[in-house]
Amino acid sequence: MKTWRRRLLVVGLHVLLFLVAVVGFLYVAFPWDRAARYAEAALAKKLDMDVRIGAIGPSWLTGLELRDVTLRTRKPDRQGRLRTFHADRFVIRASVGSLFGGDIDLDIAADMMGGHIDGQIFRTKQDTRIVADLAEVSPNEISFLREMVGLPIKGRMTGAIDITLRDHKFAKAAGTIEFAARNVIVGDGKARLKLKVKPQYAELQEFLDREDQGVAIPPMKVGAFTLKLRVTRGSARVVQLGASSDHIEIKGEGDVRLADPVTASESRIYVMYKFSEAYENLDSETRSMMENMRSSPNYRRAMRSDGFFGFCLAGVLRERVRPLPSRDGCPERPAPEPVLPAVPGAPPPPPADAPAPPPPMIVTPEPAARLEDPPRDLVGA
Repeated sequence: MKTWRRRLLVVGLHVLLFLVAVVGFLYVAFPWDRAARYAEAALAKKLDMDVRIGAIGPSWLTGLELRDVTLRTRKPDRQGRLRTFHADRFVIRASVGSLFGGDIDLDIAADMMGGHIDGQIFRTKQDTRIVADLAEVSPNEISFLREMVGLPIKGRMTGAIDITLRDHKFAKAAGTIEFAARNVIVGDGKARLKLKVKPQYAELQEFLDREDQGVAIPPMKVGAFTLKLRVTRGSARVVQLGASSDHIEIKGEGDVRLADPVTASESRIYVMYKFSEAYENLDSETRSMMENMRSSPNYRRAMRSDGFFGFCLAGVLRERVRPLPSRDGCPERPAPEPVLPAVPGAPPPPPADAPAPPPPMIVTPEPAARLEDPPRDLVGA
């Protein structure tokens, strides 16, 4: 019995020594700077964005902790700005079973956009499942949302994502995406909304000049906002989009076509909103702004017969999603060209970005000299 206990103690000491050596190597001798540069290159290639990682280090034995992670788009928008996404802290931890092969099971935690995100990724040979929960996220920290609205946004947002990627591709995803925001307020009474007006509207132009080419929007209470999407075959269709308060009513429809990488997904969501009489009559400045806003070319193109303003949120996520004025919804996407069957023995078609081949060169032969016409020098002789 004593021999068995002695052997067990020796084995335990060896295991403890191994764990101490591994932990010491990870925290002292591992080249984390090189690991950060490698992670930046791998993520930049995967997301087609510029990636910057401030620091990277171990998280217990099976995880990694990244700090000050910044993603930046490579293509500027029309204003020449590059959209950025920032996370203060990002932790990825793998299960013990994933380290010995087989299916991949990852736990993810991130502090970003003013809140916290928890998620899991389950990867098998056939597909990948992504589950995530958002808590206390600030809508004002979502860059493309803030750019579309053009005014500061107060409130807190929660969400739940549960999608399965067939063949590990977002273009074949299926599942549900839900977001809900509460106590949403748009505008702070100081930020100015700029309007483009026609020259003939002198009264409105004088009003805008007095406000330094912009109008300070009084705080608008949106209240509770809900967005639910059902994902089928890579198309995230809007099931519910809306909000209703004493100041504004919002509703919408449309879809987002998912792509790989996910930042290349294309939005076609049609949003309609209408201000209430209570908000339009808050004060004299608000009444004047609302009356003259309908003279702006953009708002005139967006004015519907039911009193709502309609805008199509169109564009690629990694570049810019623009609100395009429209009365009748978003335009239909062009149908893809049919793929013709290949002809046996025919050369493969050139790639889409390949230059067109040069036209064939036609050489016109010069007329042959006639034998009956002798040279002039011989005739003169």
